[in-house]
Amino acid sequence: MILADSNRITRTIKRMAYQIIEEAHGKEIRLIGLNERGYALSKQLSKFLNKDSDSSYLTEQLWAHSDESFSFTDTVNENSVLVIVDDVIFSGETILKGLDKIPDRERFNKIFVSVLVDRGHRKYPIQAAVIGMNIPTKLNEQIEVGLKNGLPDSIVLTESNS
Repeated sequence: MILADSNRITRTIKRMAYQIIEEAHGKEIRLIGLNERGYALSKQLSKFLNKDSDSSYLTEQLWAHSDESFSFTDTVNENSVLVIVDDVIFSGETILKGLDKIPDRERFNKIFVSVLVDRGHRKYPIQAAVIGMNIPTKLNEQIEVGLKNGLPDSIVLTESNS
């Protein structure tokens, strides 16, 4: 079942960008997109952040489940805010794994999570500060964010028979 099309997703991401600006309280914002879909979402967020501000917002990609280490492309400003971006939050495991790979995380003034979809069912004590859509699911249901040309294009709910 299709829950959101590209137009709704674009409106949602634009609203999320405004919420990120509010959460940051005027501090420099650094975005880290987790895996492929979190990175695609962070690029879209960055586009709206850049459009609505005099500052420039960059996004970096972190592969949460790989053995590769992560390092920032430039120096971390101690007065900056780090936004961990993912497409869907479920148990919180991916975000926790991503946080574990971030060096110098204690140098940030604030770290918070932004997700397009929160489907509930946390296993770990991770909560998102900026949520595009709350879509409670059953344990046998999955939410997938589809990409088209590298951008979030659809949100689909599927049910597994297992």
